[in-house]
Amino acid sequence: MPRPRDAVTTVANGEAIVVPAVLAGAAVAAASYLVGPNRGDVRVDVAMASMAAFLFGVLLAFTIVRTRERLALVQDLVAKDNSSLFSIHQMMAVFDRADCDNVRELVDAHLTDQIDYRLVDYHRATPSYLRLTDAVYGLEPQGPQEESVYKELVALCIATTADRAQIEAATGQALSPVEWTGLLLVLLVGLFAVLPGGTVLGALVAGALAGTLVTFMILLRKLDRLRWHERVTIWEPTTRLFRSMGRDPYVPREVIESGRYRPTGRVRVVEYPDPYPIRSSKIVKLEDLD
Repeated sequence: MPRPRDAVTTVANGEAIVVPAVLAGAAVAAASYLVGPNRGDVRVDVAMASMAAFLFGVLLAFTIVRTRERLALVQDLVAKDNSSLFSIHQMMAVFDRADCDNVRELVDAHLTDQIDYRLVDYHRATPSYLRLTDAVYGLEPQGPQEESVYKELVALCIATTADRAQIEAATGQALSPVEWTGLLLVLLVGLFAVLPGGTVLGALVAGALAGTLVTFMILLRKLDRLRWHERVTIWEPTTRLFRSMGRDPYVPREVIESGRYRPTGRVRVVEYPDPYPIRSSKIVKLEDLD
């Protein structure tokens, strides 16, 4: 059974939708039914509900568009970055075995380093990226073929560095606490304003509205944390990338157990004994998953 702290973290990170939405709907429905004749003027309640719904809708629509554009930009840049890493991996085939193996190991190390941290903390993988580019820049090409490939590798690293700068800038544009507080306050006003009070049907409608509002807030949280559709835009492409390089995919156990993504076949499953972002104590196990 998950610990209470883990359950709260799961909800706060937008990883659970159904349970919090149902609980919020049930709580509001019960409150709505118990209010009964103690409610205020119907016209005032309707006016408050209309005003709250309008404000919430405007804020939610604006915020979703903004976060969706940010998510799409980050996903496109990450896909481009992974493509560049695969190109570096393949282009190293023309160099001698020692240099080839060294750079390819650094490519793998950088990819696993990126996975160790949340996408919103993309900058934490910078040290492993610098080790990779230093190794590429330090190559000593021999012959015209290696010279030609070396020039392409350098140009690719320069372009990738520019893409990484854009990714770090985009991931740093998360909603501020002030923005989240404003949205939550409007949400709370809306939840209390729509309470019809007294009737079973009215209580059910209020509960359904509350559950819907909570669902929207959780989806917005997933967008803000760059986890919307992460299975098809992040995990599956990364798994294919590892296999294309002849490596076993690298997936955190918490991602598998939470249902966010479950790979099949031989996989490097990583566990993190210490709290985030401490990754020096990570444990990697090779497992066969059905």
